[in-house]
Amino acid sequence: MKTKLNLSLIFLWFAFNCQTLLSFDTSAKNVLLIDFDTNQILFSKDADKKIYPASMSKLMTLYILFDSLDKGIVSLEDKFSVSRNAYQKEGSTIYAELETEISVENLIRGIVVSSGNDACVIVAEALSGSEESFAQQMNYYALEMGLNDSNFKNSSGLHDIDHYTTAEDLVRLAKFIITDFPEYYSFFADRSFTWNNITQYNRNNILKSDLGVDGLKTGYTSKSGFGIIVSSKKNDIRLIGVVTGLDNVDERTTEITRLINYGYRGFKSYSIFKNNQIIDYVSVWKGKTDNLPLIVANDLDLLLDIPGRRGIRAEYKYSEPLYAPITKGDIVGSMEIVIPGRKNIEINLLAGENINKVNFFSGFIKSFDYFLYKDE
Repeated sequence: MKTKLNLSLIFLWFAFNCQTLLSFDTSAKNVLLIDFDTNQILFSKDADKKIYPASMSKLMTLYILFDSLDKGIVSLEDKFSVSRNAYQKEGSTIYAELETEISVENLIRGIVVSSGNDACVIVAEALSGSEESFAQQMNYYALEMGLNDSNFKNSSGLHDIDHYTTAEDLVRLAKFIITDFPEYYSFFADRSFTWNNITQYNRNNILKSDLGVDGLKTGYTSKSGFGIIVSSKKNDIRLIGVVTGLDNVDERTTEITRLINYGYRGFKSYSIFKNNQIIDYVSVWKGKTDNLPLIVANDLDLLLDIPGRRGIRAEYKYSEPLYAPITKGDIVGSMEIVIPGRKNIEINLLAGENINKVNFFSGFIKSFDYFLYKDE
């Protein structure tokens, strides 16, 4: 059975009593903005298209290093050696000196703040023996994370035609870092890093803004253009946004700032369903109770713009009748939250209580009644 709930009436008052809807457009080639808690897409532009991530690739290098820290394989105090390969690596650098040693903690800061390609190679060689082997490990992690449109050829993001990802995969990776390693995520908020008496400043220049940005990473090559992925927490709402393919630093700063502002100003949080809320009742065959409440498992809060508030609806389906025995918490149906212009959100409908099976004689009578009266 399939049925609908029209939720839009809940939000009609808001639609006529809020500020004019903020529209959004951008010169960035690839864009994605999501609500961290619900994975709700707030804005998307070619987010599934292949891009060259440049130094945003370093998020995977850091994830693997954080994972090694978390598993006790290395510690923040451990020191890694600077090889000739690392010392000679082109591009951004922390100015690591040949045949010296640098602590893991300083390497993390050097990757986050200075975007040091030399620091990435030092980490790759220490953890995997070579940068080539480390790139294979990066791809293994990507596979495990479900980053199906990504392929890594090096630890730093230096251009390679076979080194690519998508905005969607970058946002997924950022969310894994924040979720899996909250104790290390704070490194991304560092504003500066000094090594060999040379101080460099974080290229994520909106860390100092009032947007609540506390990470993550910028990127640039001549092939990729200027890009940035950020995470922002404000008023208990965390957003992750990425923009790529821009022409210069100023344009990158402007577009990511506009995107995050759009997320906070154009959307408001609303409670759609509460934990254990009953959605409907469904008939049960051969059960000691004839009707089973269908419930949602968790609170569902969504960020909605004005068209979303006006047009939101829920469509849910289940098979009827269900057969006893049924255990509370069993998945017995599904629901799609439909929001105009957004990707549908799917949730499970669960059994709201236990229903035991009746004995043979009672079950026979119930079966006879069901077949006799099922079309009435």
